[in-house]
Formats: sequence, structure tokens, C-alpha cells
Amino acid sequence: MTPPGPVSTTLEAELRERVRSHGIVLWLDRDAQYLDFVTALAARRAASDLPYAVHAWRGSHLALMLELEELAGGLDRSHLLVHLPGFIEEAVRRTPLLELYAPGVRFRKKLATLVTEAAAGEVAPEQIAAYLDQGPSSLADADAWLAALLVDEGGGLATQLRAMTPLALVDDLLSGGFVAGRLGKPGALEALWRQLGAWTGLPEPWREAALPAGSLRPSDLAFVAASWALVVEYVDDLDREPVEPRIRPAAALPGKVAQTCRALAAHLRDRHPTFYEQTADETQGWLEEEIGLARAEELGQIDTFRFEEDRILRDALDALAEDRWAAALEWATTRIEGGSFWLRRDPARLAAWELVKDAAGLGIALEAAGIELSAESLEQALERYVAAGAAADRAHRWLEQRRAALLDPQLPAFEVLRVRLDYLRGLWREWADLWATDFNRLCRQRGFLPPPDLQQRTLFEQQVRPLTREPGTTALFLVDALRFEMGVELFEALRSSAGTSTQLRARFAELPTVTAVGMNALAPVEDHGRLRPHLSGGGLVGFSTGEFRVHDPDTRRRAMADRAGGATCPGLTLVEVLGRDTTGLRRSISRAKLVVVHSGEIDKAGEVGAGPRVFDSVMQDLRAAWRLLREAGVSRFVITSDHGFLLLDDAGRRAITHGRRIDPSRRWVLSTVEADHSGEVRVALADLGYEGVDGHLMFPASAAVFDTGRRGGGFVHGGNSLQERVIPVLTVVHHRAAGADSRSYAASGEVREGVAGMHCLVGRLETTSQGALAFSGTRVVELGLRPADEPRVRVELCQVRGGGELKGGAVQAVVGQDFELFFKLRGPSEERVRVELHHPGALVTVEPCVLEARFAVTAMASLVESEPEPAPQVEADRGWLQSLPEGGVRQLFEHLAIHGTVTEAEAATMLGGPRAARRFARKFERYAAMAPFEARIASVAGVKRYLREGGEA
Repeated sequence: MTPPGPVSTTLEAELRERVRSHGIVLWLDRDAQYLDFVTALAARRAASDLPYAVHAWRGSHLALMLELEELAGGLDRSHLLVHLPGFIEEAVRRTPLLELYAPGVRFRKKLATLVTEAAAGEVAPEQIAAYLDQGPSSLADADAWLAALLVDEGGGLATQLRAMTPLALVDDLLSGGFVAGRLGKPGALEALWRQLGAWTGLPEPWREAALPAGSLRPSDLAFVAASWALVVEYVDDLDREPVEPRIRPAAALPGKVAQTCRALAAHLRDRHPTFYEQTADETQGWLEEEIGLARAEELGQIDTFRFEEDRILRDALDALAEDRWAAALEWATTRIEGGSFWLRRDPARLAAWELVKDAAGLGIALEAAGIELSAESLEQALERYVAAGAAADRAHRWLEQRRAALLDPQLPAFEVLRVRLDYLRGLWREWADLWATDFNRLCRQRGFLPPPDLQQRTLFEQQVRPLTREPGTTALFLVDALRFEMGVELFEALRSSAGTSTQLRARFAELPTVTAVGMNALAPVEDHGRLRPHLSGGGLVGFSTGEFRVHDPDTRRRAMADRAGGATCPGLTLVEVLGRDTTGLRRSISRAKLVVVHSGEIDKAGEVGAGPRVFDSVMQDLRAAWRLLREAGVSRFVITSDHGFLLLDDAGRRAITHGRRIDPSRRWVLSTVEADHSGEVRVALADLGYEGVDGHLMFPASAAVFDTGRRGGGFVHGGNSLQERVIPVLTVVHHRAAGADSRSYAASGEVREGVAGMHCLVGRLETTSQGALAFSGTRVVELGLRPADEPRVRVELCQVRGGGELKGGAVQAVVGQDFELFFKLRGPSEERVRVELHHPGALVTVEPCVLEARFAVTAMASLVESEPEPAPQVEADRGWLQSLPEGGVRQLFEHLAIHGTVTEAEAATMLGGPRAARRFARKFERYAAMAPFEARIASVAGVKRYLREGGEA
């Protein structure tokens, strides 16, 4: 039996796959071009060389139907090819074959299409086009034509090239492999161009233009192939015809050839990024017309060239200015999640796109919320805020956090980006004003006090005390300024825990929305729905219950302990929980029905202007404290807040006047005078269920603040906006004991060069031991970053690339994969500190990693403690010297720390001679990175010296 030709082989492979996938295939051969081929197939079936039956119509429906009936006698009817020459679909419907046709799949193939598919990637596209222009007379003719072109004339390199893949060939050329070593042989270059032309459709004009003059290197040939592959990928991804004349042939290439070029481009991005970048930038220089006419809507999903990402970023920024949120979000998401090559090469570009994405997300959330509160009662207002308003505030907070972490003058389009972010700030502020105005109008009409089941004062009796009656311990987290949308974030993080029931409800905080009122109202101080506030210094400082006054954490805890019962009722701060191990916590709560955990970190950071920089880390600490307490045996948790806050920028802190500047706080006034003021809303204390006191509370009717004569921060509360009044009540009940992953892990890290004002390290998490639960062990582990030496320094995580993602202020690290972490350090003074990669929770055992190199801290006035800290003395603590090699190196840096300078002669004496000093100079930067100060080499009056920054030159 004569072996089938190359075109016939392609056809039979497709038929075999169709029958395998669909069972019954009816081949509609309108022009009857494949009669001889089908006869050969039937012969192969008879010789048991085919896995499916072959039958054909040859003029008689009856004869074909009788053949097919025999299949019912036991033969396999589920894999069947029926050839119907001269038929089209409508004709089959009028024949007895309709019953077979209905469950089957039709197959049609023009000879020209088949030739193109068979020859693509085997011969040059122009050869295919020339043959098809002549019109192939038959399948046998097409087989003979392609077979003749594939004949190896004399063997050698041409045969080996056909056995390779385009990816392997380019790798060979770039690495100096086998093919690269044979390019000087006679006919080798021609064979190479011929094969590249078949694979990629490389046209001769492009090849001639891309080749450099003079002698050719293998990398030059790789550049020609790569540049054309990039052009084909660009054209294939383009949503219009190319305008540059030189690249128009790429639009007419067969699909298989275009797919090969796309695979080659992707391979180069992944395996040869530097070569790809150089090739793309040089090729881009030949596409001036394309660059001039480029529009984001037409550029597709892949940023082959740098100008594409540039153009789309500019268009995305324009979309933000035009409120086209969906378009900006789609472009940003495609760039970030699609792993754009240009973003991988430049973290600053990634930062810009992340800001665009979050800005678009805020725009979408504001649009979904709408400009009107549209509520007829406090219950409806709460429902509206929970359903839509909280999402807008969460998106706004996220954007402010990302802005604080990422916005830097080194970002592309920095000025335009900053203007767009300011625009989104303004939109949020307008929305917050409108909702606050609507809410205050509703409160004036319906009253400021909600029904009892939505009041803060009833929370302990209704939701906490019932839990304390169950066996075991309940933990009550009182988190100062935990806004409702932040409670949503905690809810999403905790609800995935196995064997856990999680519920999130919303309530209204008491007025005014300040800590002295909200925190103390969370204790059981109400009496038949009434509160007896205690006033001091013109303000509310707590509440009285019987002869007992609740006004601080300890009195709150005592009031709660009286109602909850139990032998003890520990009161812990968030810091104290995080500072203890599971054994210590278990001992502390062993006899308790209730443990009260207080956190003031959100409020404290917000008041000093550092809120957006630390919100995520506090949320991370709250999750870590929950994990630790759960490991210690706590099975029930309630997490709630005293009040929320408004996050205003400088332009958003519009101040309105109320009497003397010393009269109001930022968002509220307590007055004995019953008077209404323009732009304000007023409520009598009696209308809030407060008894034993007279007076009125007054608030701005919008999201504005009162003029107090003091420069306030962007973090404000005390008023009657939904952001301040709606608090979360998160209840978590664990139905079985915690079961941690019994694997052990170890973190490691290395320093990398920073970018755009961010430090950088490469981290990795590896499994160090297999435990009993290894078969289901965690493959993603949460890692945090903290200062190893200086607790006052704050870490801001900015970006993660590679084997992990940034979520909730921590790195979700994929075990066994490297990740790049970009971060900033801020503290009360400029210094240099080491950092530690660690696991912030208690789910797994992770050996932390302290990096030996030190990172510069950016000083922020808002982080300076109220009591001045003594200036750091590098002489006082020499522990850092232990990280340096013993002997002369350590001696030199100790001298440098104390005296600020070391001359070259002094260095030679300390190090053991001039040769040792020269070796030291080559490694100086590596050693200097371990010191808690900046150090450099300087030449003063022709004499080389080692200087500590701030030391004497």
C-alpha cells in the first residue's frame, strides 16, 4: 500500500480526531474531490489500519443504508465516517440518511483550505499562495506538490532544522548551539532562511531591512526572526488592518503560522527577556505610522511593543477623566492580571496601573451607589449603606491606601495620574456630602435614634451575653474606629475558615460618634433603653449604671464581667495578644467566660495622619489575634467598633464656622442653647434617650468639619454621617477545635535593587518538614514584613510579583516559588533598619528570616511620638556589628560609627595591609548595607576615605 502524501496525512488526522470526538461524522463533499482518498481509507479500514468504520454513497441510498444496517449486527456504530460526494446539507435532509445525519456531525473541507493547513509551517506562505493561484487539480496533485518541496536535497542541516521547533532554533542561535556553529557551511544560511520562512512567513523585504550590514552573527539571525514574530503577534492581536506597509503581509498569513509567531514571541518574553526588550524597542522604531494612529480600543490584549502599553495607559487616564470606568478597569485588569511584559520589567508601570485600576473601581462603586440615599427610614438607610454605600467607602479607602503607598514622581504620567486621583477624590467627596445631607434630613424627619435592635447600647445584651452562656470562652474585640466596610473585609477573610459560622450585621453608633461615647456604650450600661451620660469639661466622657461609672477600658471590662459571669474576665490589648504565645493565652483565659480585647491602632494612626499607611497592617493584626485566640481555645468571637470615620483629603476638609473656634470639636458641638444654624443639624440629648442631662448636639449637615482653628488631619469622626455611625457586628462561632497545618516552613529572602521610591527583596517559603496533615497541607501561606530592630518603624507593603499576591496587608506566598516584594519604611527619624519576613498568624509554623542588609527609613513628622525619643546613638548599640566578619572589617565599621571617617591608611592598618584594603574596597557596598547608617567612599584632597553620612569629611 502506497503511503499517503503529506496533504492526505493532514486530512486523515483531522478526520480521525473528528470521529474520535463526535462518533458519527457525515462528510459533505460537494465537488466530489476526495473519491480516491475515501477508497484508500476504506481499504485501510479493511486491513484494520483505521480505528473507525468508513462507508460511502456511490449512487444508491439503498445500498448505503443496507451497509449501515449491518452495523447494528454487533459492529461499532459509534465511530463512523460516511462520505457523501456531491451533497450539500439541504440535499441530505431529503434522503433516507436524515436519521443518521441528525445525531452526527457534518464535515466539509475545501481542497484549497486543506492545502493551506497542511503546508503552513512547512513551506513559505508565498509558495502556498503561488500554488493555490494555479488551482490544485486534485488531492493527489497537492500531495505531489508538497512532497516535492519537502524532499531533502542532499540531507544535512535542512533535515535537522525541520526536526527542530522555531523556539528551539532561536534558543540555539542565542546560546551558540549546534545550528549556530554550522552557519558558515555552504548552503546553511539558505536552509535557515527557508525554514524560518516556512515557520513564520518571514518575507524577504523584512529580512533584508532587519539584517545588519557586514558579517552576521547568530544573534543577528535570531533578531530578524524575533522581530518578524513580534510584528505578526502585533498584527494578529490588532482589531484593525495594519497601516504600516512593511507589516501588511503579516495580516494574510495562515492561522498556523500566526500561532507559531505568537508562541515564539511568548517564549522570548519568558526565556530571553533582555533580548526581547531590545528586539521590541528596535522593531518599534520601524512602526512610526502604527504608533501615530494607535488607539487603546484597537490594540488587543497583548502589549507586544512598549508603545502599546504607553498608549493604553494614556487612554486609560483619559477614560478616568471622562467617567468611562469600565473601559479603564478592563485595560488595567488586562495589564495587571495578564502579566504584561512591560509591567514585569518596570514595577513603576505596574504601580501606575494598579492606581488606575483602584481609581476605576471607585468610580464604578460610586456609580452603583447613586447620588441619592433614597431611604424613608433609618432601617432603610442602614440597608442602603450596607448594600451600596459601604462598597464606595471601601473603594475610596483602598485608593487612598494605594495612593499613599504607590504614588511617586518616578511613575509614568505622574502629573496626569495625580490629577486623575484628585478628581476621584472630589467625586467621592461630592457623593459623601450628598448622602450625609440626605441622611441628616431623614434623621430630622424620623428621629436620630434607631429601633432597639439597631442600637449600639443594646449590643452587649442582645448579641454578646447570649454567647457567654454557652460552654467555653467568648472573645469580644472592641476595635476603635473599625468602620463597617472594614468589618466586611474581616468577614470575607474569616468566613472561609472550616467548621465556622460567620455572620455580619450592622448597627448605628451612639451620638456623638466619639470613643468616649461609643466604647462605653458597648458595655451593659443601658436601662430600659435609656442611658445616663456623664459630662466633664464640656463633653461626654462615659455613662453611669447604678452607682458605677463606665468611662475607660477597665471599667468597661468590669461592667461586662458582672453580666457575663465567670471566674475571670481578662482585658487585653491587641498588642498584648500578639505578644503572647498560645500557651500563655490559654492560661490567661482558662477560667473566663469572656475575654475583652481592645484595639486603638486604627484611631491612633488616623489621628496622626498615618491612617492609610497602616490600616492594612492593623487588619492583619486583628486576623492574627483571632487565630492566636482560636488556637488558645476560644470558640466564639464578636468583633465590633465604637464608631467609624470620614477619610478626607486637604481639599475635602471644608470647615464651617460655629461660634467661637474653641466651641466645637471637628464634627460635633455640645451646647446648652437650643438654636439652629445654617448648614447644621441639631438633636436634643433627650431625643437620643439620654437622661439626667440637658443640652443639644449639633453636627454639620454634610461631610464638612467645624472650624476649630487647628489644622486637622484627614481622619475625622464625631458626626452624623453613615460612614461614622454604621458599625460592624461580626460574630464568628467555631464548631470544632482549630486544626493547624502540621507542616513546618522556613522563609528566606535576598535584597534586590529598589525602584520608584520602594525597597525590594526576593522572598521564598519552603517546606522544612512533613506533618500528619501533609497530604492536605497549605500551599499558600501568609507572610508579613516587620522591622527587626526598631518597633517604631512602620512597613508599607506596596507590590508583589511572582509566586504570591498582596492581600489584606500581607503576602499570600505560594510555597516553593520566589516572589518579589516591594515595600517602604517610614518612621519618626531617618535611619537604617533590618527587616524580617514572618508568618503573622498561628495557622502554620514558619521559621522567620531576618535580612542582614539594612534599609533606609523615610522620616515622617506624623510618626514622631508625643514624648521625644532620644536620638539614636550608633555607638550605644553595637549588636549590628555581629553581622560583619570578625577582625578588621568589624573594627573599621565600629571606628566609622563612632568617629565618622576612616582614612585609607587607617583602613590598611586595621585590615592587615594594602592588599587586604583593596579587597575590602571591592566589597565595601555589601558590608555597608549591614550598617545602621549610610556610608560611602570619598576622595578628599586626593586621599581616599570611608565616610559615615553626617561624619566629618
